[in-house]
Amino acid sequence: MDLEKTCIIPRLQQHEEALSHWRYEGEYSFYNPAKPFRAEHPNQLAGSGCFAWVDSTGELLGHVSYGPDGQIPTAGGYRYSEDALDIGLGLRPDLCGQGLGGEFLSRCLRFAQETYGASRFRLSVAAFNQRAIRAYQKAGFSIECEVTHQVFHNTFYIMTGTLAGG
Repeated sequence: MDLEKTCIIPRLQQHEEALSHWRYEGEYSFYNPAKPFRAEHPNQLAGSGCFAWVDSTGELLGHVSYGPDGQIPTAGGYRYSEDALDIGLGLRPDLCGQGLGGEFLSRCLRFAQETYGASRFRLSVAAFNQRAIRAYQKAGFSIECEVTHQVFHNTFYIMTGTLAGG
């Protein structure tokens, strides 16, 4: 894959449909969508703050959301402050574990800085997802706190960082 020929674009319903068919294995199956999505208007925007990482042919490689769509509901009522831009992101299952996480995160952060003027970022990650946690820590993110997901009742880490990794 030529990473130089990839880009982040507004996420469309056709991307949502593709995402709904992604299937992760083992403990990562937690991230599998509950049900398939059918795009009735494939070229309609999926929502504000929702983007897709695509290759030169338009094939979906990953997804990223900024703002409230990047937050998770917490059982303890974690208060999301406005001093950081929230990010939710994921790679296509067959691309996970290939060392692309750092590049994808870096692109998402640069895109957020250019699009939203953000310099401080926050993300939520399932505590079992050590692969993603390592990628985030390598990028300079640190664990701010531990929370419990309100719906799934599993442990998540809230991590914060900056584009420069500080």
